[in-house]
Amino acid sequence: MRVLRSGVFQMLLSAVFFAVMAAFVRGLPDVSAYTTVMGRFVIGALVCVGLFALRLDRPRWVNWPWMVVRGAIGGLAVVLLYWSIPVSGLAKAMMLSYTYVVFASLMAIPILGERLRPGHWLAIAVALAGTTLICGGNGRDFRAVDLVPLISAFCSGVAVIAVTRCRETDTSTNIFWSQSLFGIALAAWPMATRWAPLTSHQLWLILAVGLLAAAGQLCMTYAYKHTGAAQGSLLSLTTPVLTAAIGVLYFHEPFTVGFGLGASLILAACVYLVMRPVQHGPALPTTD
Repeated sequence: MRVLRSGVFQMLLSAVFFAVMAAFVRGLPDVSAYTTVMGRFVIGALVCVGLFALRLDRPRWVNWPWMVVRGAIGGLAVVLLYWSIPVSGLAKAMMLSYTYVVFASLMAIPILGERLRPGHWLAIAVALAGTTLICGGNGRDFRAVDLVPLISAFCSGVAVIAVTRCRETDTSTNIFWSQSLFGIALAAWPMATRWAPLTSHQLWLILAVGLLAAAGQLCMTYAYKHTGAAQGSLLSLTTPVLTAAIGVLYFHEPFTVGFGLGASLILAACVYLVMRPVQHGPALPTTD
């Protein structure tokens, strides 16, 4: 139980880092999204190199197939999400991307052997409803291009499964190292086609974004070993709650009924998951 609580704490801490990161991203309206995401990946890779140099860890991949899946599919999920924001709109793209919780939960049953009860599925549905209210999205104007954030969500679900599987054998730093390396390769061309010189202020903001993202990723990766895919991904939905709260408190955005109700639904679902954690059974055999 103590280990589970440690995982829950690390997942919630990662949500704090990601929410603060989102606040810094707001200070980069004139910077290409691909430049920002490349900054995240490059700084993340440098953080891993620093940890290796300090001998706090060493570059060693054990579960190579799942590490490649985590890096390639997880990096693709980020690039697709950033591509979809200008065409689908921020609220809709983010709302659709959070459906990764459903994909991860469905895949966790056969691959990881997680056993979800009806109450767990209800908690997932409630949390997704809360996320929809916070993002202010609706499905009435769904277009073909909106399939891109859904594909991103599916890729994120696969990445969550890969992280959970990799945590059986590999360290958080090496798993994050995988995502950073593949992410750099995937974001290089889109960034190059939209490159514009950065000011010193923008460089400092990208540095802050990269460091906060690295801290969030390392905490999240550590947590998945103890929470499992379904519970961990649901707990990560506290990120939009905290992001919206920062918008209200710091950026003086209006506090809406939708935000209050959505935040309450997500927090209620997370409390349920903490009190009724997902059980684990035999998973599909690994091919490592």
